Formats: sequence, structure tokens, C-alpha cells
Amino acid sequence: MQRFMAELSSPIDKVEFEKSWQSDLALKKEPKVEFVFLGQRVSAVVHSECATPWPSAGFHHAFSLAIRRLDRVCNIRWL
Repeated sequence: MQRFMAELSSPIDKVEFEKSWQSDLALKKEPKVEFVFLGQRVSAVVHSECATPWPSAGFHHAFSLAIRRLDRVCNIRWL
């Protein structure tokens, strides 16, 4: 299991974000991710059954793309 934390410059609707996340066909082969939104903070827990973790740069890129589809000017700060 991995955990990523981010702070967004503006709030994003969780339901809309999850639609955006699931619309990325490249993510179908990646492990399941559970997101928790608390205001502008987002916690992501990656449930991986394999021993190889999801590289953080790859996760950050996929997450950023999903956010940008909803809000092109939203900044992401990784915690």
C-alpha cells in the first residue's frame, strides 16, 4: 500500500474527479486507488497486490492530468 497527499489551490468535487480519473484508459492496468477529499487536501491510497510500488512520478502525472481535465489552473502541491 502507498499513500500520496496533495493540497490543491482550489476545491475539486470528488465525484467529478473520480469520473475524470476513471476516464483515463491508461489507468486500467494500474492498481486501485482510493481518494479522500477534505477541503483542498486530497489523500490517495494505492492498493497494490504486487511488490512493485507505483512510481511517484507516474502517479503524480496521472493525478495531475485528472485534475487538469476539471480545472486547468488548479495548482497541486505534494505533501
